[in-house]
Amino acid sequence: MTEEDIHQLAQDYMGYFTRGADAQQAQFRAVETLWRLCRDDAALGFKVIWEAVNLVEADNMKALAFLGTGPLEDLINFHGGEMLGRLIEAARENANFCVALSCVWRNAVSEQAWGTLDGALPEIRASHGRVQAL
Repeated sequence: MTEEDIHQLAQDYMGYFTRGADAQQAQFRAVETLWRLCRDDAALGFKVIWEAVNLVEADNMKALAFLGTGPLEDLINFHGGEMLGRLIEAARENANFCVALSCVWRNAVSEQAWGTLDGALPEIRASHGRVQAL
């Protein structure tokens, strides 16, 4: 998948969020494609999520929650042990990613992964000026 393909998939995925019932076929396919990537290719799934997070305005909490409770949860469920460190580093680097990662539901991840997230996110949120849990 080229960088252009990654960018287009991220745009289509976020287009599904913004258009809802009016989404076009490519945007519907993007949801399934990103789920499949999060299941089968963690590194590529992460790249698409990273691109999508960077398409979102910083104050669009609903869009960031859409990423957190969707593909980020899937990525952690399928590849938590392998990807958790990378996700936490991404949250340190990018406030939007931090917000999205903060939206992952506890019951959607293993106890071990949740313990790691729960231990790391308060300090990271504080470093971005977001002390409270989202």
